[in-house]
Amino acid sequence: MAHGTLFKLISRSAIQVMACCFALGGTSPASAGDVTPKMQPKIDAHKKQALVWAADPLIVKAVKESNAKGPLPMMGNAKWRDLKESDASVKGLVDNAAGQLMTQWMSADAKGINKIVLSGDKSHRVAFTSMPAIYIGKGKPNFDEAFAGKVWQQGESKPDPSTNIDTVQIAAPVKDGNTVIGVLLVSLTATNLQ
Repeated sequence: MAHGTLFKLISRSAIQVMACCFALGGTSPASAGDVTPKMQPKIDAHKKQALVWAADPLIVKAVKESNAKGPLPMMGNAKWRDLKESDASVKGLVDNAAGQLMTQWMSADAKGINKIVLSGDKSHRVAFTSMPAIYIGKGKPNFDEAFAGKVWQQGESKPDPSTNIDTVQIAAPVKDGNTVIGVLLVSLTATNLQ
Protein backbone atom coordinates (compact mmCIF):
# COMPACT_ATOMS: atom_id res chain seq x y z
CA MET A 1 0.00 0.00 0.00
CA ALA A 2 1.40 3.41 -0.99
CA HIS A 3 2.10 6.02 1.68
CA GLY A 4 -0.49 8.36 0.18
CA THR A 5 -3.27 5.73 0.37
CA LEU A 6 -2.30 4.76 3.93
CA PHE A 7 -2.23 8.44 4.96
CA LYS A 8 -5.71 9.00 3.49
CA LEU A 9 -7.09 5.96 5.36
CA ILE A 10 -5.54 7.06 8.64
CA SER A 11 -6.72 10.66 8.16
CA ARG A 12 -10.26 9.54 7.30
CA SER A 13 -10.35 7.24 10.36
CA ALA A 14 -9.05 10.02 12.60
CA ILE A 15 -11.70 12.43 11.32
CA GLN A 16 -14.42 9.83 11.90
CA VAL A 17 -13.22 9.20 15.46
CA MET A 18 -13.09 12.95 16.20
CA ALA A 19 -16.57 13.47 14.74
CA CYS A 20 -17.89 10.64 16.88
CA CYS A 21 -16.26 12.12 20.00
CA PHE A 22 -17.76 15.55 19.32
CA ALA A 23 -21.17 14.00 18.73
CA LEU A 24 -21.04 12.06 21.98
CA GLY A 25 -19.78 15.07 23.93
CA GLY A 26 -22.62 17.24 22.69
CA THR A 27 -25.49 14.98 23.75
CA SER A 28 -25.82 16.39 27.26
CA PRO A 29 -27.34 19.83 27.94
CA ALA A 30 -23.94 21.12 29.07
CA SER A 31 -20.77 19.68 27.58
CA ALA A 32 -17.97 18.87 29.97
CA GLY A 33 -16.21 22.09 30.79
CA ASP A 34 -19.18 24.44 30.70
CA VAL A 35 -19.87 26.53 33.79
CA THR A 36 -23.66 26.45 33.83
CA PRO A 37 -26.05 28.96 35.45
CA LYS A 38 -26.85 26.24 38.01
CA MET A 39 -23.16 26.02 39.01
CA GLN A 40 -22.50 29.77 39.30
CA PRO A 41 -24.26 30.41 42.67
CA LYS A 42 -22.15 27.66 44.28
CA ILE A 43 -18.99 29.10 42.73
CA ASP A 44 -19.97 32.59 43.94
CA ALA A 45 -20.41 31.25 47.50
CA HIS A 46 -16.92 29.72 47.32
CA LYS A 47 -15.53 33.04 46.04
CA LYS A 48 -16.94 34.82 49.11
CA GLN A 49 -15.42 32.13 51.34
CA ALA A 50 -12.05 32.45 49.56
CA LEU A 51 -12.02 36.19 50.35
CA VAL A 52 -12.65 35.42 54.03
CA TRP A 53 -9.87 32.82 54.04
CA ALA A 54 -7.48 35.19 52.22
CA ALA A 55 -8.00 37.72 55.03
CA ASP A 56 -7.29 35.20 57.83
CA PRO A 57 -4.49 36.63 60.02
CA LEU A 58 -2.45 33.41 59.83
CA ILE A 59 -2.61 33.47 56.01
CA VAL A 60 -1.63 37.15 55.84
CA LYS A 61 1.25 36.53 58.28
CA ALA A 62 2.51 33.53 56.28
CA VAL A 63 2.52 35.53 53.05
CA LYS A 64 4.28 38.52 54.66
CA GLU A 65 6.98 36.26 56.12
CA SER A 66 7.45 34.42 52.82
CA ASN A 67 7.61 37.68 50.86
CA ALA A 68 10.34 38.92 53.20
CA LYS A 69 12.39 35.76 52.50
CA GLY A 70 11.54 35.49 48.81
CA PRO A 71 11.15 32.35 46.71
CA LEU A 72 13.19 29.22 47.45
CA PRO A 73 16.73 29.84 46.17
CA MET A 74 17.23 28.80 42.53
CA MET A 75 13.75 27.26 42.38
CA GLY A 76 11.91 27.58 39.10
CA ASN A 77 9.14 25.62 37.44
CA ALA A 78 11.49 23.20 35.64
CA LYS A 79 13.34 22.31 38.86
CA TRP A 80 9.99 22.15 40.73
CA ARG A 81 8.62 19.54 38.31
CA ASP A 82 11.57 17.28 39.15
CA LEU A 83 10.71 17.25 42.87
CA LYS A 84 8.60 14.58 44.57
CA GLU A 85 5.84 15.28 47.12
CA SER A 86 8.14 13.69 49.73
CA ASP A 87 10.90 16.28 49.13
CA ALA A 88 11.59 18.37 52.25
CA SER A 89 11.01 21.68 50.47
CA VAL A 90 7.61 20.46 49.23
CA LYS A 91 6.56 18.89 52.54
CA GLY A 92 7.53 22.08 54.35
CA LEU A 93 4.90 23.99 52.37
CA VAL A 94 2.19 21.45 53.27
CA ASP A 95 3.24 21.10 56.91
CA ASN A 96 3.72 24.79 57.77
CA ALA A 97 1.01 26.55 59.79
CA ALA A 98 -0.73 28.01 56.70
CA GLY A 99 -0.65 24.64 54.92
CA GLN A 100 -2.17 22.93 57.94
CA LEU A 101 -4.92 25.56 58.21
CA MET A 102 -5.75 25.25 54.50
CA THR A 103 -5.83 21.45 54.84
CA GLN A 104 -8.42 21.86 57.63
CA TRP A 105 -10.53 24.08 55.38
CA MET A 106 -10.29 21.61 52.51
CA SER A 107 -11.07 18.64 54.75
CA ALA A 108 -14.21 20.40 56.01
CA ASP A 109 -15.46 20.51 52.39
CA ALA A 110 -13.74 17.42 50.96
CA LYS A 111 -16.35 16.91 48.23
CA GLY A 112 -16.28 20.55 47.17
CA ILE A 113 -12.57 21.47 47.34
CA ASN A 114 -9.69 19.37 46.01
CA LYS A 115 -6.74 21.75 46.48
CA ILE A 116 -5.80 25.13 47.99
CA VAL A 117 -2.59 26.99 47.06
CA LEU A 118 -1.21 30.14 48.68
CA SER A 119 1.27 32.31 46.74
CA GLY A 120 3.40 35.31 47.65
CA ASP A 121 4.14 38.55 45.84
CA LYS A 122 6.68 36.94 43.46
CA SER A 123 4.00 34.32 42.63
CA HIS A 124 6.06 31.75 44.55
CA ARG A 125 4.32 29.12 46.65
CA VAL A 126 3.91 29.90 50.34
CA ALA A 127 1.76 26.92 51.36
CA PHE A 128 -0.60 24.38 49.80
CA THR A 129 -2.68 21.29 50.52
CA SER A 130 -1.02 19.24 47.77
CA MET A 131 1.88 19.94 45.45
CA PRO A 132 0.86 22.19 42.54
CA ALA A 133 2.21 21.57 39.04
CA ILE A 134 4.29 24.78 39.07
CA TYR A 135 6.19 26.81 41.66
CA ILE A 136 6.04 30.25 40.03
CA GLY A 137 2.53 31.26 38.95
CA LYS A 138 3.23 34.64 37.35
CA GLY A 139 1.82 34.88 33.85
CA LYS A 140 -1.17 32.69 34.70
CA PRO A 141 -4.54 34.47 34.95
CA ASN A 142 -5.33 32.87 38.32
CA PHE A 143 -2.32 34.66 39.82
CA ASP A 144 -2.15 37.80 37.69
CA GLU A 145 -5.82 38.83 37.98
CA ALA A 146 -6.08 38.07 41.69
CA PHE A 147 -2.80 39.88 42.36
CA ALA A 148 -4.32 42.87 40.56
CA GLY A 149 -6.97 42.87 43.32
CA LYS A 150 -9.79 40.97 41.59
CA VAL A 151 -11.48 37.72 42.56
CA TRP A 152 -10.71 35.49 39.58
CA GLN A 153 -12.76 32.57 38.26
CA GLN A 154 -11.81 30.02 35.63
CA GLY A 155 -14.29 30.24 32.74
CA GLU A 156 -14.72 26.49 32.40
CA SER A 157 -14.00 23.29 34.25
CA LYS A 158 -10.96 21.30 33.27
CA PRO A 159 -8.63 18.76 34.88
CA ASP A 160 -6.40 20.33 37.51
CA PRO A 161 -2.79 19.93 36.30
CA SER A 162 -1.61 18.33 39.55
CA THR A 163 -4.66 16.40 40.81
CA ASN A 164 -6.25 15.57 37.41
CA ILE A 165 -9.68 16.23 39.01
CA ASP A 166 -12.17 18.14 36.84
CA THR A 167 -12.02 21.53 38.51
CA VAL A 168 -13.17 25.13 38.39
CA GLN A 169 -10.42 27.26 39.95
CA ILE A 170 -11.02 30.52 41.78
CA ALA A 171 -8.46 32.90 43.27
CA ALA A 172 -8.69 35.74 45.77
CA PRO A 173 -6.18 38.47 46.62
CA VAL A 174 -4.42 38.29 49.98
CA LYS A 175 -4.11 41.82 51.36
CA ASP A 176 -2.10 43.56 54.06
CA GLY A 177 -4.38 46.53 54.65
CA ASN A 178 -5.18 47.76 51.14
CA THR A 179 -2.03 46.31 49.54
CA VAL A 180 -2.22 43.00 47.70
CA ILE A 181 0.63 40.81 48.92
CA GLY A 182 -0.35 37.37 47.62
CA VAL A 183 -3.01 35.10 46.14
CA LEU A 184 -5.14 32.28 47.54
CA LEU A 185 -6.21 29.78 44.86
CA VAL A 186 -8.99 27.26 45.52
CA SER A 187 -9.72 24.33 43.19
CA LEU A 188 -13.43 23.44 43.26
CA THR A 189 -14.48 19.93 42.25
CA ALA A 190 -16.70 20.39 39.19
CA THR A 191 -19.01 17.43 39.88
CA ASN A 192 -19.92 18.93 43.26
CA LEU A 193 -20.98 22.17 41.58
CA GLN A 194 -23.58 20.47 39.36
